[in-house]
Amino acid sequence: MRAFGWLILVLSVLGLIVASNVFYIVRQSQQAIVLQVGRPIALINEPGKDEAGLHMKMPIIQQVEIIDKRNLGLDIEGIEVLAADQRRLRVDAFVRWRINDPLRYYQRFRTEDAARSQLNRITTSAIREVLGDVPVPVIVSGQRAQLMGRIRQGVNAGLAKDGIDIIDVRIRQADLPNEVAEGVYNRMRTARLQEAQRIRSEGEEKARLIRATAEREKTVIEAQAREQSSKIRGEGDAKASETYALAYNKDPEFFRFQRALIACEAAIQEGTQVIVGPQSLGICDQFFDSARAAGVPR
Repeated sequence: MRAFGWLILVLSVLGLIVASNVFYIVRQSQQAIVLQVGRPIALINEPGKDEAGLHMKMPIIQQVEIIDKRNLGLDIEGIEVLAADQRRLRVDAFVRWRINDPLRYYQRFRTEDAARSQLNRITTSAIREVLGDVPVPVIVSGQRAQLMGRIRQGVNAGLAKDGIDIIDVRIRQADLPNEVAEGVYNRMRTARLQEAQRIRSEGEEKARLIRATAEREKTVIEAQAREQSSKIRGEGDAKASETYALAYNKDPEFFRFQRALIACEAAIQEGTQVIVGPQSLGICDQFFDSARAAGVPR
């Protein structure tokens, strides 16, 4: 009975060993190459296919190489770059890449470490080539996106036959030596000050033109208003004279009486001595005679 138990245990262990050499799992984020005596014979879950899950292989004579299917990243730091204006930069970059042809990738690199090493060399070379064609102000300015595109194209061209696709290349940091950075800053500051002065001068010139135009329009409007006012006033005076004349002709005695009252109002002021007075004004004659007799103001 004890011997039978040992037999069951041995068979179970052998079964587990055989199963581990027959079955293998490919995850959704992985792809696999089946090798038979070192020669690739099948691809499992390659890009564009959904074959993740449990698979079988022939034990001993077949092996499985698991390759990552996800987007991968690579940091590259401390790249020394000589710009077109002969100034040095220290550049840190970041590369996003993926394996789009697992068979070519395996035949070329075998391991991910070898692929990363090659990617590092090609990216460093592309960064130095692209950034070496432009001066430092262009590198640190808003044209960096265009430079990134050129670097990405160069790296893709260098790895086109290696089963690797470059998704993106980014310069995370481009440091200048202190003295170079200070010089670039001063030149950029001077350029911005000159631009600000030019814009300010143009604004002042436009302001002067606007003020001159407004002043001229103001003068014209005031002259037209005065002319219109004089015209209206003249027409009013003429109309008033015409009205007075018509009214006077209708009742001359009434208007003679009114003129006498106006003359009295204008000539007689409290505390004022009467020197002369209107003659033959009828109703006011007696009043003026009394005022002349008094001789002095009250």
